[in-house]
Amino acid sequence: MISAEHLTVTLNGRAVVRDVSFWLNTGEMAALVGPNGAGKSTVLKALSGVLPSGGEVRIGGAPADKLTVRGRAERLAWLPQTRPVAWNLMAADVAALGRFGGAPGPFDAMGETDRAAVRAALEKADAAQLAERPFQALSGGEQARVHLARLLASPAPVLLLDEPCAALDIAHQLLLMAALQAEAEAGRTLIVVLHDLELAARFCPRILVMQDGALVADGAPEAALSAPTLGDVFGVRRGAGGRLERAVP
Repeated sequence: MISAEHLTVTLNGRAVVRDVSFWLNTGEMAALVGPNGAGKSTVLKALSGVLPSGGEVRIGGAPADKLTVRGRAERLAWLPQTRPVAWNLMAADVAALGRFGGAPGPFDAMGETDRAAVRAALEKADAAQLAERPFQALSGGEQARVHLARLLASPAPVLLLDEPCAALDIAHQLLLMAALQAEAEAGRTLIVVLHDLELAARFCPRILVMQDGALVADGAPEAALSAPTLGDVFGVRRGAGGRLERAVP
């Protein structure tokens, strides 16, 4: 459903992403992990078309660089790490932006099919009770849930999420990951940038590990997050009871 072949991104003369290749099939959910500065967010920006890149990206079998902006938006929805909202819209109208490609307009001006999709997305994100509240009056965690609803409201078959658990309490982190897991089971393809390796291993059948702009591991959690990878890439190890702890040389 989405693939990258020899993906490279250069910023200010520096190769931030170097020769990254992977592909995900319909219904796959993968966590993209790595230390700070590894290139995870840059990969998502390149896949979404926000940053120019070398190599080839294909979405639903189509070369991404041949798609119009609308064509790419119909195939792929992206939740960035930073999500500013300049106007103090109602939360329902922010979530309704996920339908903008096919039904431009505020929530109340949409047809019933689109309104139903937005309501369902708000329910999935545990944000239905926030729908009629001004977005900028919400807490950081509440805003994050509305942004998740915006993504889930999109009909796109591919979802890219950059640190969606940031600002969420533990209960809503678990709710979010379960909701994303359900989207994959329903046939959507997801790439999720996460810093919590335990959360990634619990919910994502596949883990992509990046280090210094390169993809260094790709596989099931137990293989991709092997002891050597944990030590070499993250500087941690499994301690007593299997808990992750800082590896001290």
